[in-house]
Amino acid sequence: MPQFFSSLRFGTELIYTFLVLILCLVIYYKTKESYQLTKHSGIKYFREAFLFLGLSYLLRLLFSILILSDIAFDVFIPRKLFLPILIIPLGYLSTMAIFYLMLSPLRKRLNSKNAILFFHCVAVLLSIISFITGSIFSLLYLQIFLLLIAVIMVFMMRKKNNKNYTSKILYPLLVLFWLINLWILRPGPFVPFILKIFFQILSLIVLFTIYHKVSKWLR
Repeated sequence: MPQFFSSLRFGTELIYTFLVLILCLVIYYKTKESYQLTKHSGIKYFREAFLFLGLSYLLRLLFSILILSDIAFDVFIPRKLFLPILIIPLGYLSTMAIFYLMLSPLRKRLNSKNAILFFHCVAVLLSIISFITGSIFSLLYLQIFLLLIAVIMVFMMRKKNNKNYTSKILYPLLVLFWLINLWILRPGPFVPFILKIFFQILSLIVLFTIYHKVSKWLR
């Protein structure tokens, strides 16, 4: 019975991660035509943010498959070896997703090439620090802080432009998505299974709302 519940927990995690991955890639490809037609750098950075976010969830999906194989089919997976190593690419990809979201509204005030190089270096550094400390939660808290900064910048820079209000909706939704996932990623024993499923569904609803807003924005 404990093995069944472990398989169920990781099975739902796998399904959730797969659905988030699909939604991220759909948003990425949904904005492709608009970028090709306009060559708008803001759209470029916004869609690349979802590419990096999707890649981070692809890594989570692969790891969930490995864990589920370990539980269901007795395939030995050295979790203590894989998990710390996984922190580096996961931290790098998810942090770069946030940096691209920040760069989208700031593109006219920064040298984009220098900013992107700087962001890559910072993302790698933060991931290595998270690996050394053995905790991904410090990185997640920092990511939420960066997202909050992005929200503040969007509101400050576009408060005079009442017609372009889409970003003012999208960025708070992204912060909510990150906060929900931070709660979901808390250590398993402290999160009731049913409550975790509820927050996973809520997270998917938020991400689907972002997709819906992006679709309306690009019409």
